[in-house]
Amino acid sequence: MMCPDSVCQDLSVPDTRVAGWGLFAAWAVHDTEEVLTATWGSRQTTPRLRAEGWPNWLVDGATTTTARFAVAAAVVGVAVLLVAWRGAQTGGRSPVFQAAVLVFGWHGLVHAGQAVLLRGYVPGLVGAVLVVVPYAVWAWRACGRTAEARRPSTVLIVGVVAAAIALTVAAQSLSELLLG
Repeated sequence: MMCPDSVCQDLSVPDTRVAGWGLFAAWAVHDTEEVLTATWGSRQTTPRLRAEGWPNWLVDGATTTTARFAVAAAVVGVAVLLVAWRGAQTGGRSPVFQAAVLVFGWHGLVHAGQAVLLRGYVPGLVGAVLVVVPYAVWAWRACGRTAEARRPSTVLIVGVVAAAIALTVAAQSLSELLLG
């Protein structure tokens, strides 16, 4: 059944700045779950992956503690906060913000894929499915509705993916350097 325009307009958020700050809020919910479950997740998964013959470099890279993950998340959180601020300042029209929303949504799907591949819960899965992906879909649509919207180029999206990977590796390296 189609939604009458008057009802649909009432359900939409008229101020797309909400989408900007929503990025940080969705990230905070998701990463809080990851921080709280990091040690438990590593203890559950690491022995099984080793027994199944997964490469040591991969298993070691996925093994972490709550403290290490919290430090890395704080570093990443600064970057997410800056992108969210830019999204709020531009009413969601910033191509960098829109690319970040898209990449964040894909990140949520990666968690779902990891859970399937590993046959069980992975840290961040609940937030990815219930918050990250729905937020990303909503924000992408909401920010694309404005007349001034400019979608990010493929090059920019690839750049945001590369930056996100580099930032994650740097944040994890820093947390390991600080905490051992």
